[in-house]
Formats: sequence, structure tokens, C-alpha cells
Amino acid sequence: MLVSSGSGRGVTRGYVFGLVGAAVVGAFALLLALWGLLAWATDREPISTPGVGLGAASVMFVCCLLLLAWGTWAQSILLLRGRRTPSWAHIITVGLGAYLIWCVVGLAFGLHVEDSWASPFAGLIAMVWALAAFTAWAVLVRRVFTDRPVPKWPWEKRGEPGPDWAHTGEDPWLGDVGGDRDESSPDDDDRGDEGPSSGGTR
Repeated sequence: MLVSSGSGRGVTRGYVFGLVGAAVVGAFALLLALWGLLAWATDREPISTPGVGLGAASVMFVCCLLLLAWGTWAQSILLLRGRRTPSWAHIITVGLGAYLIWCVVGLAFGLHVEDSWASPFAGLIAMVWALAAFTAWAVLVRRVFTDRPVPKWPWEKRGEPGPDWAHTGEDPWLGDVGGDRDESSPDDDDRGDEGPSSGGTR
């Protein structure tokens, strides 16, 4: 357990690693979606500087993702040591740091100012990274300091008893085990009718 005694429910190191990974993947996916919408609305690409290609963008992205992973892990350690309030220092550092990494590293690769400091795409990185860090904190604080169950998707109804057959002892999936089929199934009846009729027409 990583959480200290008396501060709430314990979590394992693997749980925190999984949370950090989910925050990184979720932030990356959300950023790409928002970039796509912004590119469509503004009719411009995130990187339009001639001579700066995918390799430079990959380096900048990896640096930003590593920063997010570090910030999420660091604030998780603070929470597990008993801090229940958000670590705004880490959240701001993650957001602002990602923006600075994109701009500074981008300038080193030759990005124009329009694609770095003045780019709305760079601003989106800061906002999405800060949101991801805060969301990871909210999920972990719910897990450690509350007795609430695991969050469910909106379409999942709470308190549902399950399908009707779950309370009768019958399993509908066992009907076809071993290739056994009901001889009176509609499919067999249809095939049986087609045989004589097709033969009689010839």
C-alpha cells in the first residue's frame, strides 16, 4: 500500500501507475481531438513552419507527455501522504510547463512564433494538461478518502438486478454447447421447406 495509515483507503502502486497512464493517454487523445476541431475551424495546421516535420513534433510531444506523467505521479504521492486539497502548484506546473516545452523546444527546431508562442494549439496543450492533472487528482481523492463505489458510465443504471435469467439458474448461452441445436429451430424449418420447393421447379 502506498497510502499512509489512517488517511483513507489504501491503493497499490499499480493503481497509481494505471491512473498516471490513463491521464497521459486521455490527455493525448483529447488534445488530438481538440486540435482537429481547431484546425478545421481555423483552416491551419498545428505546425505550418516549412522544414519542421513529424520528427520535431514527436520530440515535443514526448517531452510534454513525460512532464504530465511526472506531475500526476508527484501530486498523487502528496495526496497519499494525507493532503486532500488539489496540488495547484503541480497542476499549474504541468499546464504551463507543457506550453513552455512546446514553445522553447519548437523554437530550437525552427518553429515560427505563430506556431509556438502565439499559437492557439500551444495554448490548448496547457489547458488539456492542467485538466488531465486535476482529473487524475479528483479520481484518486475519491478512491482514497471516500467510500463511494467505482464510477460508472452514464448509461449504466445503478441497482439493476441484471437479466431475468440470472435469477432462475438458467444460462441461455449453454443451449449451443457441443453443437447441440433444437431440431425445431426456425432456420431448420426454412431449409426444409426450400429443399422440396426448389426441386419441384426444375
